[in-house]
Parts: sequence; C-alpha cells; structure tokens
Amino acid sequence: MASKSPGKTRERLIESAMELFAKKGFDKTTVDEIVAKAGVAKGTFYLYFKSKDDLIKELAFEVMPIMAMPSLNDPYITVSYPTLESYLLQLGREFLEFYSTDYRAEIFFHMLSLRERMQSVKKIYEQACSELLREGARRITAYARVSYEDALISFQMFLASLMHYLHARNCLGFSMNQYLRLITKAVLNNLKMSASF
Repeated sequence: MASKSPGKTRERLIESAMELFAKKGFDKTTVDEIVAKAGVAKGTFYLYFKSKDDLIKELAFEVMPIMAMPSLNDPYITVSYPTLESYLLQLGREFLEFYSTDYRAEIFFHMLSLRERMQSVKKIYEQACSELLREGARRITAYARVSYEDALISFQMFLASLMHYLHARNCLGFSMNQYLRLITKAVLNNLKMSASF
C-alpha cells in the first residue's frame, strides 16, 4: 500500500484545525480532536507542529488581512487599475472573497480575541497590520495628491469598513458589491476633502 504524502497529511491537520478552531475557538479545541478529525495518530501531529500554539501561530499569519489583498503587491497598479476607485474595488473584492472561504473570518476573529494572551500572535498581528496600513496608504498616494497621513486614515476607514462587513454582513442590507461601491465612494469623498486628484 502506498504511503500518504507528508504534504497531504499536514494539509489535513491544518484543515481539521481550522474547522474546529472556527467552531469551538482556540482554547476549547484539543490536539486529540484535531488528529481525530484529520484521521491521523497523535504522534503525527508533533511531526509537523511543536504544539497547538505553534499551529495557532501559523494559522494566525495565514488569516491576516494582508494575506487577503494580493493586489497590494502589484508593481503596476496604475496600469492594472487606471483609477483609485477601480483599485479599491479590486482590493475590497479580494478581501471579502478571501474571508468567505475556509473559515478564515471566524479564525481571524478568534485570533483577535486571543492576541492579548498570546504574545507571539500579538506580534504577528501588529507587524502584519502595520505593513498592510503602510502599503495601503502608499498605494493611495500613487493616485491622489494627499498627504501620507490623509492616505493612511482613508485606508484605515476602508479596511475597518471591510472588517465590519465580515462581522455584520447579515444585518447591513447590502449585497457585497453594493457595500463595496458605497465604502469606496466614502473613501474617495474623504480624499477629495483633503486634496485634489
């Protein structure tokens, strides 16, 4: 009988952990439950992760908002997206689609509640968040003649609105696309008050 791929086993452990963490939270999920759901022996878990905390740290990085916006790394943004509006709409779609799969939103919110008790997760969050905000503000200044501070505040508004949608989408009364258009318009209006495009 052929042996199972180590990569597939690790993926099964991560998928099982994500589902359990999303449903039960980090604290209430045990390694025993993760390995049972993945269909592997408990010792196998420790071939891939030193501890449950080690797995949590990995998942924390993978669900950070900066991972949800690959277009932040596009070196040709003003060519790929000729207007700031088109660029923000793209970032918003990427963000909301990223968090609509694999329990990512639930894990992200659990991680936010855990970060004060787990310094390694707090450090990952603060570094990723700072990098995301800096890059988002820098990208806005490629389109709009505003100060870095105004760009930073505008990008924070945009990001906070996206996070709010994740948390409250069922009671907002807007489709994802409607909501994205409205928050993008609000950000553009805020920037217009600061300076001219």
